[in-house]
Amino acid sequence: MTLVQCYNKGCGQKFHLEENTSDACTYHPGEPIFHDAYKGWSCCNKRSTDFTTFLNTKGCAIGMHNPEKPPEPEKQKIDPATRDEVITVESKKPQSLPRPSFDTPMKRLPLTVAQSLKLALEKQKEETQNITGENEVISGIKVGETCKNNGCKSTYEDEHSNLDLCTYHPGIPIFHEGMKYWSCCNKKTTDFTEFLEQIGCATGHHLWEKLEKTTETACRYDWHQTGSHVCISIYSKLSDPMNSYVDANPIRLCANIVFGDKQVFKLDVELTGIVDLEQSNVTLAAAKVEIKLRKGEPKSWRTLHIQRNSNDQSSVNKTDDEKLEDDMECKVDALDLSDI
Repeated sequence: MTLVQCYNKGCGQKFHLEENTSDACTYHPGEPIFHDAYKGWSCCNKRSTDFTTFLNTKGCAIGMHNPEKPPEPEKQKIDPATRDEVITVESKKPQSLPRPSFDTPMKRLPLTVAQSLKLALEKQKEETQNITGENEVISGIKVGETCKNNGCKSTYEDEHSNLDLCTYHPGIPIFHEGMKYWSCCNKKTTDFTEFLEQIGCATGHHLWEKLEKTTETACRYDWHQTGSHVCISIYSKLSDPMNSYVDANPIRLCANIVFGDKQVFKLDVELTGIVDLEQSNVTLAAAKVEIKLRKGEPKSWRTLHIQRNSNDQSSVNKTDDEKLEDDMECKVDALDLSDI
């Protein structure tokens, strides 16, 4: 009598066809499973990390031996014509956003005062402040004081007034050929009263006290970047929250930081990349000012800013009014209309 190989999974024995009864074979009717270093059978849910133990796992079903060898899986036929074909996969480069004009209108970035700066300013105030007069408050601002920002008519009532939004004109007044308008919003009128009543085109913090004469100074700053943001750190101690601000457009940054003993640091640069102003902000801390700019494109910046070309076409093709405005900005300080 000839011995025949059984091909049931988990059996592996040889048998005589004449002795193949209904209870001759113990086997696994399921499929082998290999997952997370565990080896087992789907039919009996027995698991082991050792491959030998897996092979010797006793079957969970009883039946007849199977003398028929299962068919081998078909091998994939390779077309000789494409055997040496090289498949090239090219990654698509992200399309760059169109670069806005350098003269795009500026927007004041939201500013947050960190707790460390609040405590430092309170300590400084306690050391230098003398309370005199019934109309004085702890902050040193008189009740009824008007906001010094152009176009704002709000008055100081208490410390909660600092939380109110100031709507003002960040530009300068322009008077040319009978027309009156602000350089920031360019709404022209011939009537002086109507000019004074124009609602501001920017929002920010109130300015209750006139800024004392400041000394422009250099200040150390550096920057770093992540995949989504560019962070600029200006190392100025005890920055003045009332008089410090940062304006920006998608490719330009203008910072005016007043700190210490009435020192001011100014930064006006053209940024290397494009930024999203809606997700950018400024934080004033006790020892530095951090400007966090959200990148408009997910790519690395080689430098923080690029050198402006003095012969830029945008500065050449200016109208007469724009040239007059530039001349006034250089020669005349903004008029103080708060007392009019």
